Amino acid sequence: MRRWLTRPGLVLLAVATAVAAVTSGSHAATRHEATYAYGSATRQGIDAYWYDSSTPLPALLILHGGYFNSGSKADWASTARYFADHGFAVFSADYRYNTDAAWPGPRDDALAAVAWIKSHAGDFDADPAHVAVLGSQAGGHLATSLATYGAGRDQVDAAVGLSPINSPYRAWTQAPTTSATATRRKIRDETVILNRCYPDSADTDCWNRWSDSVAKTHASGADDAPMYLVHSSGDPVPAAHSTDLRDAETAKGANPADITVDVTSGSDSGGPLLTTTLKNALVTWLKARTHTTAPPPQDTGNPPPQDTPTPRTTARPITTAPYKDDPVPPPPAGENPLRSAAVTVTTGTYSYGTDPKQQLDAYYIPGKKQPALVIIHGGYWYEDDKSSWVATSQWYAQRGYAVFSINYRLNAQTGWTAQRTDALNAIAWVKAHATQFSTDPNRVLLLGSSAGGQIATAVGTYGTGTKYVRGVVALSPVASPYRAYTDGQKSGASTSKQKLRDNSTLLARCYPTKTDTTCWNRWTDAVVKTHASTGDAPMYLLHSQGDFVPSTHSSDLCTALKAKSVSCTLTVVTGSGHASAILKIDGIHTKILNWLQAHD
Repeated sequence: MRRWLTRPGLVLLAVATAVAAVTSGSHAATRHEATYAYGSATRQGIDAYWYDSSTPLPALLILHGGYFNSGSKADWASTARYFADHGFAVFSADYRYNTDAAWPGPRDDALAAVAWIKSHAGDFDADPAHVAVLGSQAGGHLATSLATYGAGRDQVDAAVGLSPINSPYRAWTQAPTTSATATRRKIRDETVILNRCYPDSADTDCWNRWSDSVAKTHASGADDAPMYLVHSSGDPVPAAHSTDLRDAETAKGANPADITVDVTSGSDSGGPLLTTTLKNALVTWLKARTHTTAPPPQDTGNPPPQDTPTPRTTARPITTAPYKDDPVPPPPAGENPLRSAAVTVTTGTYSYGTDPKQQLDAYYIPGKKQPALVIIHGGYWYEDDKSSWVATSQWYAQRGYAVFSINYRLNAQTGWTAQRTDALNAIAWVKAHATQFSTDPNRVLLLGSSAGGQIATAVGTYGTGTKYVRGVVALSPVASPYRAYTDGQKSGASTSKQKLRDNSTLLARCYPTKTDTTCWNRWTDAVVKTHASTGDAPMYLLHSQGDFVPSTHSSDLCTALKAKSVSCTLTVVTGSGHASAILKIDGIHTKILNWLQAHD
C-alpha cells in the first residue's frame, strides 16, 4: 500500500486513481491522481497528480483563474496531467473566492497550499525544497504574490503567470466607465469585492488592503522568486501589470534575466495562452529553476520604501461628513405642547441580535405611550454609525416619539439581503420590547438616510410593508443600487458616484450580468420598486436638485407604489445637499414631523 494512503494527518477527499500514461523501458509508468484537503474551508481542496519516482520530483502548484470569484482546480486537470507527464509532482488547488474571504484570504490559502505540499512532499515522491507555482489571471496574481511574499524564494522557486492581475488597483483604475470592455469592468468590480472597499487613501485600512494586494508593493529583488509572465497584445489584463512588477523587481536588485515578460500576438487571456509551444518552454524554464539551489540573497543595503498604488488625482470623496447630523432647528412655533422639547429623554444602548453591529440606541420618555421612530444611518452601506444621529434622535424624542437609531451589518461584512434583515429584526425587537420603552408596537415608522434610505424603503415594501411599519421617510434614498451602479460608470461621474457604484457592487457581491441568475436576482432584489405591492407603507422621499443620488431613484419608486394605490410623496429641495444635509433646509424638519404625525 502506498505511503500517501497511510500517512497520519493526510486527509483523502476522493478515491485515488491510477492511469497508465507513459512507457519507460519495458514497463508502463503509473500516474496517480487523488484529492485532498489542505485546510478546513470548503474550497481549500487540492488535486494531486504524480508518478512513482526513485528520485524526488520538483513540485508544481497550479492556481486557477476566474475573476477571483469563479473557476475551479478541475478546469486545469489536463494541464496538470501534462506537467505530471513531464516530470513534476503537480498539485492543482482551489482557494476561497473573494465572496468567501477578503484579501489577504486568497493569498493565505495559496501560502497554506504551498506549506501543505512541502509537509506532505514525501507522500508524492516530491522534493519539498523545490516548489514552483503556475497561475492564470486571478490565480496568476496569487502566483506572483507567492513569489514576492516576504523573501519570495522562501515560498517558491519560480512563478509562472498567465495574464496575471498583478495589480488589482491598476485593474480598477483602467476600467472607470462603460468605455472599458465588459471583461475589464468585471475585473474592476471583482477587485472591489476582493478588497471590500472603494480605494480611498483617506480610509487607511482600506488603502492598506489595496496596497498589500499589489504584487510590486512587496518586490524585494534577489530575494524574490524568478517569474515568467505572459500576456497577449490584446489581453484584457494588459502587459503593464507585469512590466511594472518587473521594473520594481529590477529596481530592487533582481537579475533582469529572472523576470521574463512575454507578450504574444492576439487577444487571448489566461489559460488559452498556454499553447503546446509555451508548455514545452515552461517545462524547460521550470526545471532549470526547480533543480538548482537559489542563489544567496544579495545585500542591497537599505531598501527603498515599498511601492504603493499611486493615488488618483481626482478629489477624494467626503466619507463621513454628509452623514453627520446638522444642528437641529428650534421647535416649530406653536407646536403641540404634548410634543414639547422641554422634557428629559432617557437613553440607552441595546442589542437586537448577536452580531456586534446588531445594536441600537434608544431615546424615549418613560411612562407616556408614544409611537416609535426607527432611524437607519447612511454611509454607502460601508461606513458611518448610529451615533451620527444623536441630535436628530433627541429632537424627535422630545416631540413625542420613542426613537431607535440602529446599526446594521455593513457591506464589507456581508452582502444583501443582510441589511434589510437586520432592519426587520430591529423593528421586531422594538415591538417585542414596547412596554419597556412606553411604545405602541402598532405605531412604528422609519426614517432612513441615503443607503439607510434604501434599507428603509426596502422594509416598507417587504411583503406587505404595513405589516412592519406605518410609514417611511427617506432622505436621498438609493432606491436602486443598480441605477447607482450604471450612473457611477458614466463618463464624467463624480467621485461620490463612483464610490456609490463600487459600494453597490460590494453590496450585491458580484458584477451585474443577467447571465448569472443568482447574481442578477440579488441586484434585482435590492431595487426597491421591484417589490412595490398593495399594502406597502406610505412614503415621504426627499432629494436636493443637485443630489449625487438623483431624485429619479425616488420618482421611479413613487410611480411603482402609486400604481399599487400606495401613497408616495417626493419633495425636491434646492441646492445640492445629500441625505442629512437636506435637514439644513428651513422648514424640512417641520415638514417631516408633520408627515410622521399624520401617519403614526
